[in-house]
Amino acid sequence: MLFQGKMNLFSPHVSIFFWVYCFTPMVFSINLVDKFALIALKAHITYDPQGILATNWSTKSPHCSWYGISCDAPQQRVSAINLSNMGLEGTIAPQIGNLSLLVSLDLSNNYFHATLPKDIGKILINFVCLSKWKALQQLKLLNNKLVGSIPEGICNLSKLEEIYLGNNQLIGEIPKKMGLLLNLKVLSFPTNNLTGSIPATIFNISSLLNISLSNNSLSGSLPMDMCYVNSKLKELMLSSNHLSGKIPTMCKGT
Repeated sequence: MLFQGKMNLFSPHVSIFFWVYCFTPMVFSINLVDKFALIALKAHITYDPQGILATNWSTKSPHCSWYGISCDAPQQRVSAINLSNMGLEGTIAPQIGNLSLLVSLDLSNNYFHATLPKDIGKILINFVCLSKWKALQQLKLLNNKLVGSIPEGICNLSKLEEIYLGNNQLIGEIPKKMGLLLNLKVLSFPTNNLTGSIPATIFNISSLLNISLSNNSLSGSLPMDMCYVNSKLKELMLSSNHLSGKIPTMCKGT
Protein backbone atom coordinates (compact mmCIF):
# COMPACT_ATOMS: atom_id res chain seq x y z
CA MET A 1 0.00 0.00 0.00
CA LEU A 2 1.61 3.24 -1.15
CA PHE A 3 -0.26 5.72 1.07
CA GLN A 4 -1.61 5.23 4.56
CA GLY A 5 -4.61 7.36 5.39
CA LYS A 6 -5.92 10.22 3.28
CA MET A 7 -3.64 12.77 1.67
CA ASN A 8 -4.46 16.42 2.25
CA LEU A 9 -4.20 18.06 -1.16
CA PHE A 10 -3.62 21.44 0.47
CA SER A 11 -0.82 20.35 2.78
CA PRO A 12 2.54 22.18 2.49
CA HIS A 13 4.26 19.05 1.15
CA VAL A 14 1.72 18.59 -1.65
CA SER A 15 1.83 22.31 -2.50
CA ILE A 16 5.62 22.29 -2.77
CA PHE A 17 5.52 19.17 -4.93
CA PHE A 18 2.89 20.72 -7.18
CA TRP A 19 4.94 23.93 -7.58
CA VAL A 20 8.18 22.11 -8.35
CA TYR A 21 6.56 19.57 -10.67
CA CYS A 22 4.36 21.98 -12.60
CA PHE A 23 6.15 25.33 -12.61
CA THR A 24 9.86 24.48 -12.60
CA PRO A 25 9.71 23.04 -16.16
CA MET A 26 7.80 26.13 -17.28
CA VAL A 27 10.41 28.52 -15.82
CA PHE A 28 13.17 26.39 -17.35
CA SER A 29 11.50 26.40 -20.76
CA ILE A 30 10.94 30.19 -20.63
CA ASN A 31 14.62 30.69 -19.82
CA LEU A 32 15.42 28.58 -22.88
CA VAL A 33 13.24 30.91 -24.94
CA ASP A 34 15.41 33.81 -23.77
CA LYS A 35 18.62 31.95 -24.57
CA PHE A 36 17.40 30.91 -28.03
CA ALA A 37 16.38 34.52 -28.75
CA LEU A 38 19.93 35.67 -27.95
CA ILE A 39 21.42 32.87 -30.05
CA ALA A 40 19.23 34.05 -32.94
CA LEU A 41 20.45 37.61 -32.43
CA LYS A 42 24.04 36.41 -32.55
CA ALA A 43 23.33 34.39 -35.72
CA HIS A 44 21.98 37.53 -37.44
CA ILE A 45 25.22 39.42 -36.75
CA THR A 46 27.52 38.93 -39.73
CA TYR A 47 30.50 40.96 -38.54
CA ASP A 48 31.85 41.27 -35.00
CA PRO A 49 35.15 43.18 -35.29
CA GLN A 50 36.14 42.65 -31.67
CA GLY A 51 35.15 38.98 -31.66
CA ILE A 52 33.38 39.40 -28.33
CA LEU A 53 30.20 37.58 -29.25
CA ALA A 54 32.10 34.78 -30.97
CA THR A 55 34.09 34.01 -27.83
CA ASN A 56 31.91 35.20 -24.96
CA TRP A 57 28.42 34.19 -26.12
CA SER A 58 29.01 30.45 -25.70
CA THR A 59 26.11 28.03 -25.35
CA LYS A 60 28.21 26.24 -22.73
CA SER A 61 27.85 29.16 -20.31
CA PRO A 62 24.71 30.72 -18.76
CA HIS A 63 23.31 33.40 -21.04
CA CYS A 64 23.00 35.80 -18.08
CA SER A 65 26.82 35.85 -17.90
CA TRP A 66 27.24 36.88 -21.54
CA TYR A 67 28.72 40.26 -22.43
CA GLY A 68 26.11 43.00 -22.63
CA ILE A 69 23.35 40.91 -21.06
CA SER A 70 21.65 41.71 -17.76
CA CYS A 71 19.11 39.46 -16.07
CA ASP A 72 16.68 39.96 -13.22
CA ALA A 73 17.83 38.13 -10.11
CA PRO A 74 14.83 35.99 -9.12
CA GLN A 75 14.01 34.35 -12.46
CA GLN A 76 17.22 34.87 -14.42
CA ARG A 77 15.25 36.35 -17.30
CA VAL A 78 16.89 38.77 -19.73
CA SER A 79 16.07 42.33 -18.66
CA ALA A 80 18.59 44.38 -20.68
CA ILE A 81 20.75 44.08 -23.80
CA ASN A 82 23.54 46.62 -24.37
CA LEU A 83 25.67 45.97 -27.45
CA SER A 84 26.25 49.64 -28.30
CA ASN A 85 29.47 50.99 -29.84
CA MET A 86 30.76 47.57 -30.95
CA GLY A 87 30.90 48.06 -34.71
CA LEU A 88 28.52 45.14 -35.26
CA GLU A 89 27.02 44.47 -38.68
CA GLY A 90 23.91 42.45 -39.40
CA THR A 91 20.16 42.52 -38.92
CA ILE A 92 17.99 42.59 -35.82
CA ALA A 93 16.64 39.10 -35.25
CA PRO A 94 12.83 39.05 -34.94
CA GLN A 95 13.23 36.54 -32.10
CA ILE A 96 14.10 39.38 -29.75
CA GLY A 97 10.35 39.91 -29.61
CA ASN A 98 10.24 36.77 -27.47
CA LEU A 99 12.20 38.46 -24.66
CA SER A 100 9.05 39.26 -22.73
CA LEU A 101 10.79 40.76 -19.67
CA LEU A 102 13.16 42.99 -21.63
CA VAL A 103 13.33 46.48 -20.12
CA SER A 104 16.16 48.03 -22.16
CA LEU A 105 17.51 47.33 -25.66
CA ASP A 106 20.55 49.33 -26.77
CA LEU A 107 22.09 48.51 -30.15
CA SER A 108 23.12 52.07 -30.95
CA ASN A 109 26.25 53.10 -32.85
CA ASN A 110 26.60 49.94 -34.94
CA TYR A 111 25.85 48.94 -38.52
CA PHE A 112 22.57 47.06 -38.21
CA HIS A 113 20.64 47.25 -41.45
CA ALA A 114 17.39 46.04 -43.06
CA THR A 115 14.03 46.74 -41.47
CA LEU A 116 12.96 46.78 -37.84
CA PRO A 117 11.24 43.50 -36.82
CA LYS A 118 7.46 43.82 -37.12
CA ASP A 119 7.16 41.59 -34.04
CA ILE A 120 9.04 44.06 -31.86
CA GLY A 121 5.79 44.83 -30.07
CA LYS A 122 5.80 41.29 -28.70
CA ILE A 123 8.25 42.47 -26.06
CA LEU A 124 5.17 43.62 -24.21
CA ILE A 125 2.20 41.67 -25.56
CA ASN A 126 3.66 38.14 -25.58
CA PHE A 127 2.45 37.62 -22.00
CA VAL A 128 -0.03 40.45 -21.72
CA CYS A 129 -2.20 38.38 -19.34
CA LEU A 130 0.57 38.64 -16.73
CA SER A 131 0.06 42.30 -15.93
CA LYS A 132 2.77 42.36 -13.25
CA TRP A 133 5.47 41.56 -15.83
CA LYS A 134 7.77 44.34 -16.93
CA ALA A 135 7.63 46.00 -20.34
CA LEU A 136 10.24 47.66 -22.49
CA GLN A 137 11.19 51.13 -21.24
CA GLN A 138 14.24 52.02 -23.36
CA LEU A 139 14.74 51.37 -27.08
CA LYS A 140 18.00 52.75 -28.47
CA LEU A 141 18.76 51.97 -32.12
CA LEU A 142 20.27 55.29 -33.18
CA ASN A 143 23.25 55.56 -35.53
CA ASN A 144 22.72 52.42 -37.56
CA LYS A 145 21.64 51.74 -41.14
CA LEU A 146 18.06 50.67 -40.55
CA VAL A 147 15.60 51.08 -43.42
CA GLY A 148 11.86 50.74 -43.91
CA SER A 149 9.11 52.22 -41.81
CA ILE A 150 8.64 52.44 -38.06
CA PRO A 151 6.65 49.33 -37.04
CA GLU A 152 3.16 49.99 -35.71
CA GLY A 153 3.91 47.38 -33.03
CA ILE A 154 6.13 49.87 -31.20
CA CYS A 155 2.93 51.63 -30.16
CA ASN A 156 2.01 48.55 -28.11
CA LEU A 157 4.93 49.17 -25.75
CA SER A 158 2.81 51.09 -23.29
CA LYS A 159 5.58 51.48 -20.67
CA LEU A 160 8.13 52.82 -23.12
CA GLU A 161 9.91 55.89 -21.75
CA GLU A 162 12.71 56.53 -24.26
CA ILE A 163 12.90 55.72 -27.96
CA TYR A 164 15.92 56.68 -30.07
CA LEU A 165 15.83 55.85 -33.80
CA GLY A 166 17.87 58.77 -35.12
CA ASN A 167 20.54 58.68 -37.83
CA ASN A 168 19.15 55.76 -39.79
CA GLN A 169 17.40 55.55 -43.17
CA LEU A 170 13.82 55.12 -42.00
CA ILE A 171 11.00 56.19 -44.32
CA GLY A 172 7.26 56.63 -44.13
CA GLU A 173 5.13 58.33 -41.54
CA ILE A 174 5.38 58.41 -37.76
CA PRO A 175 2.70 55.94 -36.57
CA LYS A 176 -0.49 57.75 -35.58
CA LYS A 177 -0.83 55.60 -32.47
CA MET A 178 2.47 56.88 -31.07
CA GLY A 179 0.34 59.12 -28.89
CA LEU A 180 -0.73 56.03 -26.93
CA LEU A 181 2.72 55.85 -25.32
CA LEU A 182 1.63 57.76 -22.24
CA ASN A 183 4.86 57.17 -20.29
CA LEU A 184 7.12 58.47 -23.05
CA LYS A 185 9.76 61.02 -22.00
CA VAL A 186 12.06 61.08 -25.04
CA LEU A 187 11.04 60.69 -28.69
CA SER A 188 14.10 61.00 -30.92
CA PHE A 189 13.91 60.27 -34.69
CA PRO A 190 16.27 62.87 -36.25
CA THR A 191 18.16 62.45 -39.53
CA ASN A 192 15.94 59.93 -41.30
CA ASN A 193 13.64 60.21 -44.32
CA LEU A 194 10.34 60.40 -42.46
CA THR A 195 7.41 62.06 -44.26
CA GLY A 196 3.86 63.12 -43.50
CA SER A 197 2.67 65.17 -40.58
CA ILE A 198 3.64 64.90 -36.94
CA PRO A 199 0.75 63.14 -35.14
CA ALA A 200 -0.92 65.79 -32.97
CA THR A 201 -1.55 63.20 -30.26
CA ILE A 202 2.19 63.12 -29.52
CA PHE A 203 1.90 66.57 -27.98
CA ASN A 204 -0.79 65.26 -25.62
CA ILE A 205 1.71 62.99 -23.85
CA SER A 206 2.07 64.85 -20.56
CA SER A 207 5.30 63.03 -19.59
CA LEU A 208 7.17 64.01 -22.78
CA LEU A 209 10.31 66.07 -22.14
CA ASN A 210 12.20 65.86 -25.45
CA ILE A 211 11.05 65.69 -29.07
CA SER A 212 13.76 65.49 -31.72
CA LEU A 213 12.61 65.17 -35.35
CA SER A 214 15.14 67.38 -37.16
CA ASN A 215 16.50 66.56 -40.63
CA ASN A 216 13.52 64.68 -42.05
CA SER A 217 10.88 65.54 -44.65
CA LEU A 218 7.97 66.09 -42.28
CA SER A 219 5.22 68.46 -43.41
CA GLY A 220 2.04 70.04 -42.10
CA SER A 221 1.59 72.37 -39.17
CA LEU A 222 1.96 72.16 -35.42
CA PRO A 223 -0.99 72.29 -33.00
CA MET A 224 -1.31 75.86 -31.75
CA ASP A 225 -2.12 74.68 -28.23
CA MET A 226 0.74 72.17 -27.97
CA CYS A 227 2.63 74.23 -25.41
CA TYR A 228 -0.37 74.50 -23.14
CA VAL A 229 -1.20 70.79 -23.30
CA ASN A 230 2.33 69.71 -22.36
CA SER A 231 3.98 72.16 -19.98
CA LYS A 232 6.83 69.72 -19.19
CA LEU A 233 8.33 69.81 -22.69
CA LYS A 234 11.96 71.00 -22.45
CA GLU A 235 13.37 70.42 -25.94
CA LEU A 236 11.61 70.60 -29.30
CA MET A 237 13.93 70.12 -32.29
CA LEU A 238 12.21 70.28 -35.69
CA SER A 239 14.73 72.01 -37.95
CA SER A 240 15.31 70.99 -41.59
CA ASN A 241 11.80 69.76 -42.36
CA HIS A 242 8.95 71.07 -44.54
CA LEU A 243 6.66 72.33 -41.80
CA SER A 244 4.26 75.19 -42.49
CA GLY A 245 1.85 77.45 -40.64
CA LYS A 246 2.31 79.60 -37.59
CA ILE A 247 4.82 78.90 -34.84
CA PRO A 248 2.98 78.02 -31.60
CA THR A 249 3.75 80.03 -28.49
CA MET A 250 6.81 78.28 -27.14
CA CYS A 251 6.64 76.42 -23.85
CA LYS A 252 8.61 77.81 -20.99
CA GLY A 253 12.03 76.18 -20.97
CA THR A 254 11.98 74.96 -24.60
